[in-house]
Amino acid sequence: MSTAQPRYDIGIIGSGLGGLGAAIALRRAGHAVTLYERYEFGGEVGASLSLASNGSRFLEAWGVDIPAAKPVVLRHLVRHAWEDGAVTGTYPLGDYRARFGTDYNNFHRIDLHKLLKETAVGGGDKGAAGQRAVLRTWHQAAALDPETGTVTFTNGDSAKHDAVICADGIRSVMRTQLGVEPQVTPSDSCCYRCIIDREKLAALGLQAFADNSAIEFWGGDGIEKIVMSPCSDNNVVSCYCFYPAAKNDLQSDGWNISATGDRLAATFPNLDPRMRLLFENADDIKMWRLYNHEPYLHWTRGCATLLGDAAHPMMPDQSQGACMAMEDAGALGILFSEPYAELGVKEKLAVYEMVRKPRATRLQEASRRARLDIRERIGWSSASDLPGKLTIEEVCGYDMHAHVAEVVAEYKKNKS
Repeated sequence: MSTAQPRYDIGIIGSGLGGLGAAIALRRAGHAVTLYERYEFGGEVGASLSLASNGSRFLEAWGVDIPAAKPVVLRHLVRHAWEDGAVTGTYPLGDYRARFGTDYNNFHRIDLHKLLKETAVGGGDKGAAGQRAVLRTWHQAAALDPETGTVTFTNGDSAKHDAVICADGIRSVMRTQLGVEPQVTPSDSCCYRCIIDREKLAALGLQAFADNSAIEFWGGDGIEKIVMSPCSDNNVVSCYCFYPAAKNDLQSDGWNISATGDRLAATFPNLDPRMRLLFENADDIKMWRLYNHEPYLHWTRGCATLLGDAAHPMMPDQSQGACMAMEDAGALGILFSEPYAELGVKEKLAVYEMVRKPRATRLQEASRRARLDIRERIGWSSASDLPGKLTIEEVCGYDMHAHVAEVVAEYKKNKS
């Protein structure tokens, strides 16, 4: 006789992409969810982000209206020669959906964040959608008792939950409440990000970059690399531009430090002239220093756990940070659903870590290697040239339901 799934009261600290994904997954599983945001909910910042099938399939499973976030469905990965832009390699994605079950979607971060928020807190309260999540702004978490699920906020409020999901980002203050002590060192890389709209590109004779529906790369054999892709229904093109930290010795923390187009272009004096022209006319140019985060020894204590960048900060070079957060959220939704009702909250979170930590750690390590060698990036990588390399099949063909079932079976076996 199966065990009925209890309805839990779950708190989520942080309303970024990972926190909102967890709110949707747990809402769909029938639980009461409260999101806590330290400031007013103002949305994300940034440029494009891609959700390969291992992230996009959860949006589909949760009934998220993906077209509302205006994604570009990616059709190719393209490599260019650094100095003249000649195409030197293409990885076609034409059969991607047939191979992996969902599209390879490229979003503007702000568009996706807005949609996930509307999905988490909007809509009806009945049926498969689940009860709407509650969003409490101006609630900055200051302390957490992971054994009781009690969260204390800087405004003097406190709340007690059956489970607490700490999704408070790369600079998480909740990690130490779970006994996690980050080991962080500056890398040798910095990065600019910028965007440019379709109209500007057309005026510059560069509209093809908006039409290509591809992630395009320059460099990647070492620190310097340009990664460009369209988003927002092909109306915006986004660039991430990696360069040696020694060029400007950027020490300021954060990823919202403003820069000019001339400064961006001057950082890459020998680059394809088309890209330098794009940089000189780009908008919303920001720069930041990249850091290496060693994998944490654990994520979970008692009835609290980490999720997303709070759990596994990684270099951006596999384009998998957002996907890993969606996978985290998906794992929680699965473990807090009817088939695993016999597991208590602490058991669910312990199994969540068993499922997620090895895979996320492998992505972290592969992302760090790909920072200096594009041949380590999925799509360009091949296990045949170096056994153990991360491949697109391993990442995008991942079956989480089967993995969870396998880990739970092993957990029960070891417990008995």
